[in-house]
Amino acid sequence: MDSILSSITIAMLRMVEEQLSNDEFSSDQELIDQFTTNGLTSAQAQQALTYRSSYLRHIYLDGFTPILKGEQALRFNPESRQFEPV
Repeated sequence: MDSILSSITIAMLRMVEEQLSNDEFSSDQELIDQFTTNGLTSAQAQQALTYRSSYLRHIYLDGFTPILKGEQALRFNPESRQFEPV
């Protein structure tokens, strides 16, 4: 798991990953503000934001996301219709 984000709760992690995956329209600063309002530190919010483009670009298998598994994350490949390593 990402060392900076390792201390956040599962509920916070789900909120972060949901926003990173689905919020295409908010600015980076708006996301940081939302993350800190919901309990992340400034450093954690900044770190979470570094994953934004990856989460918008790929669908990850639950529990095998970049924040949780790093290089062992599994993303959906629409051509093979399988989850594959990043």
